[in-house]
Amino acid sequence: MARKRSVKGDGSITEVMRPDGKSYRPKRWRVCVSFGKDPITGKRAKAQRVVRGTIDDAKKARDQIRQERERGLTADARKVTFSDFAKRWSDYRRTLGRAREDTIAADERRLGYVGGFVGGVPLKDFTPELVENLYVAIRKDKAGRGRSFGNTSMHKLHTLLKSMFRKAADYDLIVKNPFERVVAPGIDEPDRKTLTAEEGAALLAFVDAEESRLYRETAEKEARQHERGKDAGRSRVLGVCAIGRVLAVRVGLATGMRLGEVMGLAWGAVSEKEGAITVKQSLTGRGETKAPKTKAGARTIYVDATTFDHLSAWRSFQRSKLRSIGIEQTDETPVFSTDRGTYGSLANFGHWWSGFRDRAGFPGLRLHELRHTQASQLLASGVDVKTVQTRLGHSSASLTLDWYAHALPENDRKAARIIGDLFSEDRRNGSRIVAFKTA
Repeated sequence: MARKRSVKGDGSITEVMRPDGKSYRPKRWRVCVSFGKDPITGKRAKAQRVVRGTIDDAKKARDQIRQERERGLTADARKVTFSDFAKRWSDYRRTLGRAREDTIAADERRLGYVGGFVGGVPLKDFTPELVENLYVAIRKDKAGRGRSFGNTSMHKLHTLLKSMFRKAADYDLIVKNPFERVVAPGIDEPDRKTLTAEEGAALLAFVDAEESRLYRETAEKEARQHERGKDAGRSRVLGVCAIGRVLAVRVGLATGMRLGEVMGLAWGAVSEKEGAITVKQSLTGRGETKAPKTKAGARTIYVDATTFDHLSAWRSFQRSKLRSIGIEQTDETPVFSTDRGTYGSLANFGHWWSGFRDRAGFPGLRLHELRHTQASQLLASGVDVKTVQTRLGHSSASLTLDWYAHALPENDRKAARIIGDLFSEDRRNGSRIVAFKTA
């Protein structure tokens, strides 16, 4: 129940009454300011707010609404909360089509987590101090759960939130982006371990031994299956997945491809004639394949002859084994398939890799460090940065340098020796000295 009071000025102030017709204590006022019709929707734009206190308090609220409008805020700016706008922003990104669905979904999970702290806070109430307190709360929450959340993770979250609030400013829901006025958390210096040439050779020797062992054991298992008369009606061939995983390590070491790129390879991307692999897609954690994010990511990588000999032998072996269970190998067949000829799981590969690296004598080695090894060893051996950039699929040579500048000191030492030789004493003694005079 409400009772209207006549108030001068633009906007109405109505006293909100109790169900029994009496006034609340303190009194409550519904302040409503109209801004005309929206030219697109045809709906009347207005802002409403319930204020507790005196009529003067209600007038101040009315004036504040008008001031916010004059500063460029929309009529519903005060009502839009963090969680409200997070959903709107995701819808906007999907409509625009500039971000992948998996990226948007991952960002939605991050924003949902942040919403657990500030979901009900109106966007216009965010301040730099609130943002900094939010970051403190997030770190404490992560630490309390025993989860790491370093500076790099916080930096990524800050970038995401700043982008979202920038769009809120575009929509006139806020005047200033509070995240622009907060110093972004620094990025941790990445721990990029690389194998030495000797370590790489040792790992490859272990790959050779494991590959031979698994081929032999698979043949023995197949022989036992045949003796028992269990050849017919099978839906899988034991050993195909295990051998494929070892071959995947070989290819990762030889090409510097990312794990998703290696596990997403299909035979149509492997050219024996060219001796090259074309990166056309990548396997995601959900078991789906997706195209590279950038043009640079879609690339052709030449492979050494020894690695390609192993791939060719594997292709023939996999073809015969899959055929035994009624599956024909095609250009779409995964190179490193499961025992059923399908794409594997990145998570399962990760579990397998932990045991494999320990047995190989490299405890703690991350598979991605094979990629770092390739880049570092190529640069240290004098391969030009542009070639390494293209091979890795980086979008720019500067990115490659930023990541792998540590691999260049040896090249600098070579440069010092070269320049020293150019201006050596022998050359000076054999040269004609020319005097330059100023005019």
